[in-house]
Amino acid sequence: MVFAVLNMSKYIFALIIVLYTFNALRGFSTRHDYKQAKVCFWQRILILVFHLLGFVILFLNNRCEIKYLVLYGIQLVYFLIVYYVFCGLYKKSSQLIVCNMCMLLAIGFVMITRLNYDKGLKQFVICALGTLVAMFVPAFFKGLRFIRSLGWIYCFMGLGLLGVLLFCSQVFGANLVLTVGPVSIQPSEFVKILYVLFIASAFNHDKINFGRVVMITFFAAAHVIILVLTKDLGAALIFFVVYVLMLYVATRKPVYILLGSAAGAGASVVAYKLFDHIRKRVEVWQDPWPTIDSSGYQICQSLFAIGMGSWFGYGLGQGLPGAIPVAEKDFMFSVIAEEMGIVFSGCLLIICLNNFMLMMYIASRCRTVFYRLVAVGLGITYGFQIFLTVGGAMKLIPMTGVTLPFVSYGGSSVVSSLISFALILGIYNLRQDDEEDEQGPEKKKKVKKKVREVYT
Repeated sequence: MVFAVLNMSKYIFALIIVLYTFNALRGFSTRHDYKQAKVCFWQRILILVFHLLGFVILFLNNRCEIKYLVLYGIQLVYFLIVYYVFCGLYKKSSQLIVCNMCMLLAIGFVMITRLNYDKGLKQFVICALGTLVAMFVPAFFKGLRFIRSLGWIYCFMGLGLLGVLLFCSQVFGANLVLTVGPVSIQPSEFVKILYVLFIASAFNHDKINFGRVVMITFFAAAHVIILVLTKDLGAALIFFVVYVLMLYVATRKPVYILLGSAAGAGASVVAYKLFDHIRKRVEVWQDPWPTIDSSGYQICQSLFAIGMGSWFGYGLGQGLPGAIPVAEKDFMFSVIAEEMGIVFSGCLLIICLNNFMLMMYIASRCRTVFYRLVAVGLGITYGFQIFLTVGGAMKLIPMTGVTLPFVSYGGSSVVSSLISFALILGIYNLRQDDEEDEQGPEKKKKVKKKVREVYT
């Protein structure tokens, strides 16, 4: 009986994620609040079913240890609080984004706990604390309008945090972690948010002259250079791409895209010549097989895992993710592909893409330049980070050591992702206020009545 449940579960997981993805795309395609509320209702059901089934399988795979059921119960309460309390506090928030965030968190909780129970528990505790902070971000963002003029404060705070990394100990060859007592923090994860706020504030002007562009470019480049010196190549690349695209959105001048591309290509060549660690990563990316026993081992194992997963995977708990070093961080996508299959991992990418499209839609509806640039910057940060981690795991690009937001293990990563999504929801709330002021009271009452009918 247990064997039959374990064997059938991988097909049920695939069905759940396909149905969820279908609803996510359906929700994005409609702009009617009452239809979106109906879609989100079914999404919440599918999240809870996936989460329950995942922990039932973990419970059966680990000799029915009761601690898995206890952790499941606590996480179930967490999801109910996140959705109903958050949506209760911010009734105009985007339920589609909240549902996608919860689905990704559920996948992360299940997969990290499958790899290591203690890490799964630690990830959940940090996530819960981060959620508590994120709950207040939309209200803070809405109430304190003066944050739009604090650009230089964001800039120097970010540079200061990154500068501290130059004197920190190395982790896997890079200066990534700042340790204060028992707490370890990866500052670059939070500097991403400060960096986006800095760029948005700096370009929050009706007219942006060339001199201002040069000055902002200098300080943006300082962020990137420090990250390169600390060997955090993934974050450096994210910061560079985010700046170039935010500059284009702010100025609407394609020449900056061309100049940014040329500067990026030139910097890549120089970095390849000067830095040995960059040269090694490129060589491993080009041909990892001759060094499969050393530097190429990690990427080769990742490719084996993805290839062996097939359509529906081996099943949760049935693969060999331990063969991939640091699988719970840089190669979580490979673990998911091996145990859950191509169907599941493909739908996971579509859900991430759906988040990116929602962020870009929210940005397109913003009238204030600052809020539009913040939404664009956070959206590009999120989308490009997914491209880097998945592309690196599949050998499409050199591995950069970037995590999969909400899914991979990492306290700093999940907290910064929660804050980023909270900022997006705060911007969405501001836009909803503007639209409701335009619609008038009668139309607002009709929409609210239809939304209530969905839940009753």
